[in-house]
Amino acid sequence: MTTWRIVLILTAALPALSFAVHADEAVPPQTTAQPAATTQPATAAQPETTAQPATTGQQAVPPSPMTTGAITTEQPAPSAVLIEVRSKLTALPTGLHEKELADQTALTDFYAARDGKPLWTTDTGITAKALLLVSELKNADAYGLAAKDFQLSDVPESETAAQTTEAAANAELQLSLAALKYVRFARGGRITDPADQLNSNLDRRPQWVDPKLVLEQLATSTAPDAVLRGYQPKHPQFEKLRELYVKALPTKPNAPLSASAKRLRANMEMWRWMNEDMGAMYVLNNIPEFMQYVYKDGKIIRSERIVAGMIDKQSSIFSRPLKYVVLRPQWRVPESIKVNEIWPSLIRGGGYMRQYALELESKDGKRLDWRKFDWVKTDIRNYEVVQPSGPKSVLGKVKFTFPSQHTIFMHDTPDKWMFRSAQRTLSHGCLRVQKPMELAELILMEDKGWDKAKVAELNRSGPLNNEVVIDKVIPIHLVYFTVWVGDDDRQKIFGDIYGHEKRVTQALDGDWDKIKKGRNHLAPVPPINTSAVAARAPAAVNRALPRSAQKGATMSDILGSAFGLGN
Repeated sequence: MTTWRIVLILTAALPALSFAVHADEAVPPQTTAQPAATTQPATAAQPETTAQPATTGQQAVPPSPMTTGAITTEQPAPSAVLIEVRSKLTALPTGLHEKELADQTALTDFYAARDGKPLWTTDTGITAKALLLVSELKNADAYGLAAKDFQLSDVPESETAAQTTEAAANAELQLSLAALKYVRFARGGRITDPADQLNSNLDRRPQWVDPKLVLEQLATSTAPDAVLRGYQPKHPQFEKLRELYVKALPTKPNAPLSASAKRLRANMEMWRWMNEDMGAMYVLNNIPEFMQYVYKDGKIIRSERIVAGMIDKQSSIFSRPLKYVVLRPQWRVPESIKVNEIWPSLIRGGGYMRQYALELESKDGKRLDWRKFDWVKTDIRNYEVVQPSGPKSVLGKVKFTFPSQHTIFMHDTPDKWMFRSAQRTLSHGCLRVQKPMELAELILMEDKGWDKAKVAELNRSGPLNNEVVIDKVIPIHLVYFTVWVGDDDRQKIFGDIYGHEKRVTQALDGDWDKIKKGRNHLAPVPPINTSAVAARAPAAVNRALPRSAQKGATMSDILGSAFGLGN
């Protein structure tokens, strides 16, 4: 009978003598040698501990066969390389970007839970699976990334390269860190916050992936190269740009990229920030092209011209779901326009109110007669100024609302001359759409099942400011692509009107100190100096507008161009 069975019998029969039983007698001999506890990092799984002798008056509890190793289903012991990897993980640098720290945390958890061998290395070199990973990392340039960004100096080049335990651990960590870094960069992570780092109007984010998920895929897949490629954008336009980019890469080693290659690379980078799912039906507004496209099931079903924001009053780049189609919309005058332009006009008799059919309302929507107020003594900020739907309406017949912090929407306009211009940076941020009722018909047919006759009836005699709620998810994308590849594989190039392409290029080149961010359009507005309002004269028609536009000037081109109207 073995020693540990005798101990069990004595423990059950003679509890009073249990204090005399020593722990080393209670533990059966191990069949597999265990590593010393001191070799384990703090974050790793804890090794088995030695049982302590029972204190006086307490009955010793016999160890469970599951914890003593008596049952032979225990996991294989970690190799020396794996133990060294766990140790090195505790010494990685801190003070990094939060996503780099997330990679380190994921690696720590991954290797703490891993039993037996490392993921990429062996006692004699690296695995065939690791060679596939290395090959893909070295091919990063073909996807608009840079192979030099992935540190592989400690990785041997063959499966049979002799290496020490420490060298193997270094190679293991370099491969895992490089794989996670590749995925971050493939998802747009070279520029972690475009709005903060480049320009406040560039409201995009990398499409981050949980590094734990990446490690699980790498561990279970026999093709880690395919896993990495799978995190590149799947948009057809990205692949077309990539094919042109590969052809534009320099043939000589270490030669700089051409201007054409950098343009393609910048556009590829901006595709990395786009959602993989653009929507079953969506509206794509490409600002540099001044064009709008409606897609359904991956095909374009409508394309029309748009007018975008002026250089100093840009149309922001972002995506939001469409919330309302507003028929016969009413325009609510922004407070800055009310105070700086409408108020002085009211003090001098209210010329703008008459000329542009503006109305005064209380904050709860009650219509008031602006002629009965003494505007020298009355603060206009206590009231609303609105322009009802009509022939002079800034918003025209229809408005499309997709709320965001940028307060930008799409709408009709009475200023049809704007669509004849080649560079249509003529609004104050919002997008003016050519033939907008056709867009409304498409959307309302998709969402409500309404035909053209129904929409026409509502537009003609329906309620004023009729906000039709959109139930389906129809994303509105404002994008900034200066290169577009057609079905004939020929590229169309558009002007970098807001400088976003240049900023992205500077960031990818590492020239962060050269980036001119411009003003923050979301910064708090300075307090209004009401004491100076009465002394201000109403501004005149903007003489920079085309003469044809001045002749039939409306609120949108007089107030808008002169005072910074947000439309």
